Amino acid sequence: MQVPYITAIKKQLIASLCLALLWSVSTTSWARFIAVAGNYNDTFQNIILSNLEHKADSQGDDTYIDFAGNDPARQLEQIKLYMKQKPDALIVIPATSNEEHNKAILQLAGNIPVVFINSEPFADLNKLPQNSVYVGSNELESGTMEMEELARLAGYKGKVALLIGATSHPAAQKRTQDVKDVLAKYPNMKLVASQVANWSRNEAYSVTKKWLSEKLDFNILVANNDEMIIGAILAFQDAGIDPKPYLLGGIDATPDALQQMQEGNLDVTVLQDAKGQGTAALDVADQLLKGQKLPPVHWVAFKLITPENYQQLMSK
Repeated sequence: MQVPYITAIKKQLIASLCLALLWSVSTTSWARFIAVAGNYNDTFQNIILSNLEHKADSQGDDTYIDFAGNDPARQLEQIKLYMKQKPDALIVIPATSNEEHNKAILQLAGNIPVVFINSEPFADLNKLPQNSVYVGSNELESGTMEMEELARLAGYKGKVALLIGATSHPAAQKRTQDVKDVLAKYPNMKLVASQVANWSRNEAYSVTKKWLSEKLDFNILVANNDEMIIGAILAFQDAGIDPKPYLLGGIDATPDALQQMQEGNLDVTVLQDAKGQGTAALDVADQLLKGQKLPPVHWVAFKLITPENYQQLMSK
């Protein structure tokens, strides 16, 4: 369930009423109430949370989902509202990697199980207390898989341009470093340009349009996510340039990216399994609710997606 944004006060009032209703239903039916604090209402997070919600529905749990819109203060206010309704467990996509923010989430949650998804709450995940777990994918694999495959396709030589996600986001930092580490292995490969595009299709479009207008000399374009590489493809097309002679790579294996691969415009993406993360988060919450002691991290593996295997995903 998601409540549209009206004003901060009205939204809190509506949220409280909806949560109270859910609580009354759950206490009557003995269903468990799982509160879910999302961050940004985008394609990837929607896939995570819709699969989480679907699994919860299938096993008779009640869920309430709201988004913080990249606003840490707003996320904390949402969680304070959740705690008044006494949820059985809390699942969170953190609005920031700031450790103080994520410590505050744990403090608000008290003794109930907390599962963080997709964005690491602490640089050292061993800091997570016993009743909390991080569910995500190991970013040491993502950018490495992406850049290694692009390097192989290029014959280990070429000029690379890089589109970077939000600089404060751990995934963007690690994926960017992955790319640089791969390039450092191959003396005939060089990073000629990089720019932040904040995970955004529109921002990546603008950056790529500028590079093309400046006649930047590159033949490989690598992005920290699929939305940015799709923005780049659109910039090529609007400039009257065929993207197919270039080697292009992204991460996430979103439906739009798979469509671009089918059209021959995208050479590489890496499946960050949003469905797997969503269902795993609920599985982990269930195990914590049953009193099981779990390791602090549950990894959901990345998978390289190319024109040879992308149809396996399109058929799902």
